Amino acid sequence: MTRRITISLPDDVAEYVERSHGTTSGFIADVLRRKMRADGLRARWAEHGYVVTDEDVERARRRLAEQPPITDEQHDRNMRWLRQFGDDEGSAAA
Repeated sequence: MTRRITISLPDDVAEYVERSHGTTSGFIADVLRRKMRADGLRARWAEHGYVVTDEDVERARRRLAEQPPITDEQHDRNMRWLRQFGDDEGSAAA
């Protein structure tokens, strides 16, 4: 089931979505699903006493950006490992 809602985006963001990602609705839905999964993970971690802040996430992103990229084989191994935790769509790390 879907609901129709109307949003406004800054011109540069709207142009990026239109140029790069097919339908705007699909793109926005994908981004929001990723945000929902991230919020769910943060909530689960908080239940166990681990509070993750936006600053923590940015620090981790900076550290990861300094690392060499992983191989496709390593990515596949990582994804198989993550699937054992079984979220709704089979991709716990998105």
